[in-house]
Amino acid sequence: MSEQRTFRNLQILEPARTEAKNILQERYASVVQPFRNIIETVAKSNNENHFEAMKRIQDKTDLAAEPEKKIIFAAALMEIVEEKNLQF
Repeated sequence: MSEQRTFRNLQILEPARTEAKNILQERYASVVQPFRNIIETVAKSNNENHFEAMKRIQDKTDLAAEPEKKIIFAAALMEIVEEKNLQF
């Protein structure tokens, strides 16, 4: 995945994560963790990156069909990306 495309994806994911944090407040971590687990499991099972895993989840399942779940999946993906790639 190109750096430009990754940056564009992060620009979309960050507002979703912020929205999820605002809505869920103290429940954020406990609600997002199972979604992280799903993305990480799909990525590992298919030997692909987390963006590809999220696309697979969206294309092949109805797990992210509801708008609320899309936001939580986006937040979970941002958490994964930040943890794995953006730590300084």
